[in-house]
Amino acid sequence: MRHHSRHAGFTLVELLVVIAIIGILVALLLPAVSAAREAARKMSCSNNLKQIGLAMRTYHNTYNTLPHSGVYFWTRQSNNGHTWTGASHGSLWAKLLPFIEQDPLYSQFNFSMSGLKNRNIQPFGNSYNGWSRFELDHAIGPDGKAVRSELIVPLICPSANTDPYVHRTNFDADATITCYAYSLGAQRSNSWRNICPNYPGNLFGTGPANHGDDGRGFRASGVFLRGIWAARFRDVTDGESQVIMVGEVLPHKSDHYVNGWLHCNASWGMTGGPINFPIVGLGDAGFSWNNASSPLNPYGCSFFKNWSTSQAFKSQHKGGAQFVLVDGSVQFLSENIDYVTYNRLGDRRDGGPLGEEWKNN
Repeated sequence: MRHHSRHAGFTLVELLVVIAIIGILVALLLPAVSAAREAARKMSCSNNLKQIGLAMRTYHNTYNTLPHSGVYFWTRQSNNGHTWTGASHGSLWAKLLPFIEQDPLYSQFNFSMSGLKNRNIQPFGNSYNGWSRFELDHAIGPDGKAVRSELIVPLICPSANTDPYVHRTNFDADATITCYAYSLGAQRSNSWRNICPNYPGNLFGTGPANHGDDGRGFRASGVFLRGIWAARFRDVTDGESQVIMVGEVLPHKSDHYVNGWLHCNASWGMTGGPINFPIVGLGDAGFSWNNASSPLNPYGCSFFKNWSTSQAFKSQHKGGAQFVLVDGSVQFLSENIDYVTYNRLGDRRDGGPLGEEWKNN
């Protein structure tokens, strides 16, 4: 007698069940994969900050001071007849290049350059905008490419939204951004057009120079100013493990950061604005360079050009941002950290108690 075996294929119902199970497994797996990828990106960002912290400390050991931003506020500082608009010697990142394994790039600078520059200089052309006033920002490498358009990998957080903001349109001339900013601390910060009085800064009276527009340390809350001054370790009287040196920023959330890593007036941040304060920035719905676009971009604290909040530290890591302290250690600070505690971390000499609970935020 002949026996007929059942066909080994799936019925339609069985196939649909298998597909449904696979769909459920994928749905369960995707968040875990996404979380693992973000954990890896966050670790990479932390490693960038560790490298920056080590570079800062090595620079200090070499020159007995942290690097400054190269902006002159008085001709007696510049010694060449120019104030800060015509005598910049580049950002502090430019000085730090040899300490982050960027010696070939550093060697392309002539730090004796000063004075105003013609905005029609090539390859920049008329599209160069107001940046033309900073001559070192015009440095051209041997390949004919602007040095400021070079991508400095240790200055880019892999989690940050940098595309298409790494360059604007011209990859050979446009400025490349950075995802990190040096800290002015709890500095005074009058808001743009007085539209956001919520975060005036200078909580402890130690940083009276508005936006750090000075070159004298006794007017500085943090370890940097926008002028020709940076702290020595001996100036950090609150303790090197208790003071922020550098933190994360989102370059498309401020009109300063888009000017790039080489620009002397781009990479500064303050603790006056809370961590991850929401800003309608470049590429966001409702964005406007100069005008409000209510209700998404009102003249208020969330406005792109309101420096007290747009120059605040931000990241795309969930729940907070990463910072490197003066001692070189890296800490993740919660966006819910107590505001006064956060500003004490920004200030190098407030003299107030800090405690240890901030590390667990």
